[in-house]
Amino acid sequence: MQVEHPSRLPGYNTDTAHGAIADQLASQARRLDHVQARIVQLATALQKDLQRIVDGRDADEPTINGILHRTAPGFDLDLLAARRTELHRSLTSLIEVYETLPPFTAADRAKRAAAAAQTRSTAIAARTESRAAAAATPSVPPGTATAAPPPIAPSHPPR
Repeated sequence: MQVEHPSRLPGYNTDTAHGAIADQLASQARRLDHVQARIVQLATALQKDLQRIVDGRDADEPTINGILHRTAPGFDLDLLAARRTELHRSLTSLIEVYETLPPFTAADRAKRAAAAAQTRSTAIAARTESRAAAAATPSVPPGTATAAPPPIAPSHPPR
């Protein structure tokens, strides 16, 4: 794909098919990097512990029973390696999908920007009309009379 970072892909962070796939590519690449870093971290710790055994420097350990569990408690290198393989396959599939898209051009971006601007201006105009209509209509709380009631005529003449 000839880019140093997925965020440099044409169409990245745009409201296009290119943008959607590029966003997914960037996300998957970050996940893959995280899993790879964790595998390397655990493997390095494991390598140091195993090297201690190879070098005979484990004699001062009270027990060597469970050294592998103590090295990476709660983490399973096999599961991380499987996750890495899954992420790599997913990333490869996304790259294939991205590469099948027609080339992303500046015209695509301009067309999307113009459509978005049109949508925004239409929404602003509608809100402005709605506000003008609301301002022209007096606001009367429910249950309040809008005009003074007519005077009540006495039912019998005064004395």
